[in-house]
Amino acid sequence: MLRWRAWLSAMLLASFYLLPWLRWDGRQALLFDLSARRFDLFGWTLWPQDVGVLLGLIAVLATALVLLTNLAGRVWCGYGCPQTLWSRLFRWIEQGTTRWLPSPGAARLARHALWALVAGWTGITFVGFFSPMHGLVGNLWPLAWSGGETFWIVFYAAATWGNAGFLREQVCRDLCPYARIHGAFCDSDTPRMQYHARRGEPRGPRVAGLGGIDARGRGLLDPTSASDYAFRAAHEDIAGPMPHFSADRLGDCLDCGACASACPMGLDVRAGPFPDCIGCGACVEACDARLQAWQFPTGLLRYASDNALQQRPRRWLRPRTLAAAGTLLVLLGIGIHHIV
Repeated sequence: MLRWRAWLSAMLLASFYLLPWLRWDGRQALLFDLSARRFDLFGWTLWPQDVGVLLGLIAVLATALVLLTNLAGRVWCGYGCPQTLWSRLFRWIEQGTTRWLPSPGAARLARHALWALVAGWTGITFVGFFSPMHGLVGNLWPLAWSGGETFWIVFYAAATWGNAGFLREQVCRDLCPYARIHGAFCDSDTPRMQYHARRGEPRGPRVAGLGGIDARGRGLLDPTSASDYAFRAAHEDIAGPMPHFSADRLGDCLDCGACASACPMGLDVRAGPFPDCIGCGACVEACDARLQAWQFPTGLLRYASDNALQQRPRRWLRPRTLAAAGTLLVLLGIGIHHIV
């Protein structure tokens, strides 16, 4: 899963950086040319009087995002959001420079130099969707950009550096409007990161070789006890310390903290659910790796709906799903009728 997620991130970032270089019929394939007041979209040209088509396209994309959220959860946030992609890239650079450069000062200098390089090229690429990319790069040395081009390149470079290098999860928590309203699109059949407390509780370290709950014949806890143990473990300050359990009564959670350490949002999914969780799967990867090392079955953390975790059948015809799908079909129908 980790390799697949890394490849997807690399593919999406490469698409962003390469897209302004694509040509179509002698022009840039995707260009919102503000000076010429025309929008080129792979051979399809929109003029100012076609603003209704552009607004309709935006409405279709927004409705599709609502439907995707209802059916699959926050997969956009975890895998496709620019903030997630660039934060992951900047974090990868940070980890690489720290690993390969023994001196903290040298690692910090290299990190910020690479961050600045990526941020600068990101600013140029973004402006390249609004001003011809070949002209921007051709005027890179000596700098002959217009005042507007210079301002927006510097602005988006600084925004990339600040958001991906320093703010990171704060952008998702405090600045992103989608993060605040996505819960309105979800229901009990919408998947999210879940902790299988009936299998994992009571959690705790133990010596290797004891095996999981199935190998020991302990089985799953009843839902009430599992919820109580999970709550007590996450809120010792108000629930008091957990009672002591013998090793053969422990669940499959090793209480190693790997899931919380891997989470880019700084969350512990075992104490969830959390509205801030972006569903990126980092906690699942970390947990599965530890479980495999102890020869336990994986899946203690999983991306599943409340109904799936409680083994209830999934409902496909739900009010929010029907509303989003119906709106999307209506918008597509209007768009097709307009084009034809």
